[in-house]
Amino acid sequence: MIKTFSEVLDSLMSELVVRTPFTNLNPTAAIRGLLEVIAKVVSDLYGLMKTVMQQSFVQTATGSWLDLRVREMGITRKTAVKARVYLTFSRNAPAEQNFTIPAGTICKSQKDSSGKDCRFLTVNEAVLEEGQSNVVVEAEAEQPGTDWNVGQDTITRMVTRVTGINAVTNPEGYMIREGSDPESDEQLRQRAIGTWDTLGLGGTREAYRTWALSVPGVIAASVLDDFPFGPGTVGVVILGENGEPSAELINEVYQYIKARKPLTADVRVLSPEIVTINIDLEVTRFASASQEIIEADVINAIVEYSSRLQLGEGLILARLIDAIMDVDGIYNVKILSPANDISVGVDHFLTIDQIDVTHRIKGRSYQDGSIDGSGGDESVAAAEILDVNKETFSIE
Repeated sequence: MIKTFSEVLDSLMSELVVRTPFTNLNPTAAIRGLLEVIAKVVSDLYGLMKTVMQQSFVQTATGSWLDLRVREMGITRKTAVKARVYLTFSRNAPAEQNFTIPAGTICKSQKDSSGKDCRFLTVNEAVLEEGQSNVVVEAEAEQPGTDWNVGQDTITRMVTRVTGINAVTNPEGYMIREGSDPESDEQLRQRAIGTWDTLGLGGTREAYRTWALSVPGVIAASVLDDFPFGPGTVGVVILGENGEPSAELINEVYQYIKARKPLTADVRVLSPEIVTINIDLEVTRFASASQEIIEADVINAIVEYSSRLQLGEGLILARLIDAIMDVDGIYNVKILSPANDISVGVDHFLTIDQIDVTHRIKGRSYQDGSIDGSGGDESVAAAEILDVNKETFSIE
């Protein structure tokens, strides 16, 4: 049993009264001060014991303690990875001579809604040759992390001036390798627990899943173990930090699994089939709530809900509505489209693309029932509202 400072002090004073002639235990008494010093040391030892007990098991350890525990199993925390992209440098007309783009040329993405932009540096020197109007150059994010997984056609600003170059962008197919954040405690814990399934002589479903999750940048994986491509075949579907994984990430996962799988297994690592849906909903807000703020908060709530969807997880309307109802100022939510829950296979990943919000106002039912868009389903016609006698405060 872990005791607090007060509990330890009470126990010491009780024992002192029983075992010694001391009776003055007021806060100003010298013996009381000595007991408090002892109680502080003992309570600190209790706290240390609690910490050691908690941090001694993979299921409850955190931070560096968890790193030490999983290291005993031969596992290390996945570190953050820098995003790598292809940038296309171009000019308005074919070059009349060769123009060099130095290694370390800095380009920036457009600012996001929070005013943040991301810097990318070219990896190698490149040359825009005479007669050409563009050249593709590999670049790397300035820092590791998922924040540098910017969208297509967003890296459009050149910080480093390059003679002969007018523009830069990251067109379709620009992503070489997704950036990823350091592995969280919970992700590392689950991977460590799943490692026991990789120690058998064969490759179980959980073993393939754990192997895939061991590669930095993979945030989810599902296994097709019903011979999807013929006898002896196994399909491993992975999801990257940026949704659909890059070809390089798929190859990294394949090479990692190949070195550990049973010799007779034919493994194929796959990108999930992306299922894109649109959301059309009707929001009834209180009259005092701002339409602009409500709409922004609703969209953010849906985006947050979408970001939590896992590989093979469909759309549950009740959960979506629950997420939206947490927005301050909302009275009711009605999902107009889709009309029903959407289920997807284990090799599919659902994303929400377009969000359309229709607004209605919830006013006072007896007063605003006739206001267009009020949603006053509890409205009462004016002729039915009874008059009140102000003299006797009775209903006429």
